[in-house]
Amino acid sequence: MISSRKILVLCLFMLSLSVQAGSVVISPVNIVSPLTGEIVPDQAILVVDQYIAKIVPVDQIDLVLEAGKSGVPQRIDGKSGYIIPGLSEMHAHVPSKRRGEQYARDILTLFLANGVTTIRGMLGERWHLELRDLLKHQEWPGPLLVTSGPSFNGNSVSSPSQAAQRVRDQHAVGYDFLKLHPGLAADEYAAIARTAAGLGIPIAGHVSVEVGLDATLEAQQASIDHLDGYAQNLVPAGSDLHGVAPEFFGINLSSALDPDIASHLAESTAAAEVWNVPTQSLLENIFGNSSVETLLNRDGMRYAGSDLKQSWVGTVERSRAAVSTADQQKFIQSRRRLVFELQQAGAGLLLGSDAPQIMNVPGFSVHEELEFLVLAGLTPLQALQSGTINTARFFGDKERGLVSKDMLADFVLLSDNPLINISATRNILGVMRGGHWYSRSALDKLLAGVAGRGL
Repeated sequence: MISSRKILVLCLFMLSLSVQAGSVVISPVNIVSPLTGEIVPDQAILVVDQYIAKIVPVDQIDLVLEAGKSGVPQRIDGKSGYIIPGLSEMHAHVPSKRRGEQYARDILTLFLANGVTTIRGMLGERWHLELRDLLKHQEWPGPLLVTSGPSFNGNSVSSPSQAAQRVRDQHAVGYDFLKLHPGLAADEYAAIARTAAGLGIPIAGHVSVEVGLDATLEAQQASIDHLDGYAQNLVPAGSDLHGVAPEFFGINLSSALDPDIASHLAESTAAAEVWNVPTQSLLENIFGNSSVETLLNRDGMRYAGSDLKQSWVGTVERSRAAVSTADQQKFIQSRRRLVFELQQAGAGLLLGSDAPQIMNVPGFSVHEELEFLVLAGLTPLQALQSGTINTARFFGDKERGLVSKDMLADFVLLSDNPLINISATRNILGVMRGGHWYSRSALDKLLAGVAGRGL
């Protein structure tokens, strides 16, 4: 357990870096709606405690304050910037407690400083339940946490009955969802899906080879991550590689992939109402066109320690050496086509980058993922939707995903319009997380501490 003294110290630290929840007005701002793509200019946002109390034209805010009971608000200059809802990282990895509390705080800081106000932790443990509450009540600065339990995989699951009991156990403990890794037998997966559906707890993650995409869609798995299971279905029946087991999301099948099959798979996915978290940035880092030097010089890499960067470089170099350049390009283009077809078919896409995994620095990789979604053919609005309104719909959450009255005050102030250029999501002037305002200078102070320690 975290001691009360440590919690007090953390609260005092957060007080020194952010405007506390209470009555806050931020203006003038332009509000971006990810629902419609409209921009409402010259607005003032009144935040009371954790929620948006009012949004009115700038010239009306003083009248609203005089008529209301919100007290004397903290005034924040919006600098005529663009307000978007807080972003969600739907495939995050929250550190284990054994890595130390400081390391976990650093990871969470990197997310928050990049406008990420919700993360879905894809490999959980008991401590994450405690951390979830600390973040919810903002006793630690950072995003809201939705957490899985320990993984269901070929090593942790031994039979259908044991799998079903494991589902019941994790549900009873209070995890938000169940995380699937590879190696599950078909009957074990069926037992997990059946038991989870009965208890109303979602399952998400990988597609085991023995299970396959069709059974995963039939079970209406909440989300498929990494586009796992799709590559083997992109191999035509007449190919020599048809039926060959995929390696690392199908990179070994690259030469046989037929992108024209993607539209059919996307339609099946949409019909099953299964969401996808592409984590395209992960695969682009490994098999894309950027040199290792370019990857190491990106925004965010200053926060990765030398040992971590060396490990990432080794993984990328070994992976590229094992696959021809032509196959790497075919693999990436096929994945991009699949992402585009999923969007066109109305199959839900969710923003996620698998941070902190290979060359993906938490928070910074979310902006790269948005850019890769646009590179795959999505519009900037559609890419932005994947990390805002789509995630709210996925969770059935009516308090997040938009910047409007009565919504949770989770939003980001940008200097430029992300609907013109999605890269504008990087240009953050400040972050509001549950009524707590983190200015650019406050975020820079938090980041300086992370840089000094390194991941």
